[in-house]
Amino acid sequence: MNYELYLPFPPSNNNYYVKTQRGVFISQKGRKFRHDVELAILEQLPGVNIDERMLVETVYFMPDRRRRDIANYSKALHDAITEAGLWEDDELIDQNFEYRGAVHKNGSVFVRITPAGPVLAVGTSPPEV
Repeated sequence: MNYELYLPFPPSNNNYYVKTQRGVFISQKGRKFRHDVELAILEQLPGVNIDERMLVETVYFMPDRRRRDIANYSKALHDAITEAGLWEDDELIDQNFEYRGAVHKNGSVFVRITPAGPVLAVGTSPPEV
């Protein structure tokens, strides 16, 4: 399993959720982003459903040169992909790598999904081959 896709640029966690007296909900911006992600996945990877451990690489092409914490975008992105049904749950992500790409008008995200590799505990050596 190797998949690659381009998705719209996500809202940050600060704009993805809205807090009211009734609780925390996904904002209008967040709902639009989820819808746009679902359409992009249906167009690029129709019928794909991932149900095994995976490594996810994400390149964020920022919409402008403002300073941004890229960690603020992964939760909205992973939740939207889950909601769209590309993978069963983002709990299946064993390895997650995030990169900052060049500035791109309107912003976008490149996602590469591959099978997860073995993970070694810190300080251990790989097995002899």
